[in-house]
Amino acid sequence: MMIRSSLEDELEYLQAFLVEQGSNQWNYLPEAGVNEQFQRLTLGSDRCLVAVDNEAVVGMAIYRQPGDAPKIFTNFVNLSHVVYVAEVVVHSEFTGKGIGSALMDEIIMIAKKLGAKELVIDRHEQNLASAGMMRKVGFKELDCFVDLRRRETGSQKTSILNLKLQD
Repeated sequence: MMIRSSLEDELEYLQAFLVEQGSNQWNYLPEAGVNEQFQRLTLGSDRCLVAVDNEAVVGMAIYRQPGDAPKIFTNFVNLSHVVYVAEVVVHSEFTGKGIGSALMDEIIMIAKKLGAKELVIDRHEQNLASAGMMRKVGFKELDCFVDLRRRETGSQKTSILNLKLQD
């Protein structure tokens, strides 16, 4: 498996991949939000990494530049020193093989080079697959709260997590 930056001409495919492989009861992927996310990628304000196995996309991760985290994190971290991880999605036939963790490890290396002090991410409280990957990488939960705007199933809670970056 190889991890590389996304190519401009594959963003349409990656958008379909995100929706197809990332849609489940735990993920909040409204059409307008996904379109906005890929507009940010097209404009270059966000970055996307792609995990490829035998030339097939098996995973992807989207992250923002330092200081460009959603306001939901304001009460927990200094936004000017964080990299927000917006999406980590692995093809259903490749889950449990460390692809999500490998994508996160690459984001950690990039974030350090960019001078970030920590990563932030959020997930549905009951998304066990995401929870396991985040725990494996070293994320710690900062808060968990009812989030009726984005969570329609289960506990309807969002967990906010961070990962301090060591030099």
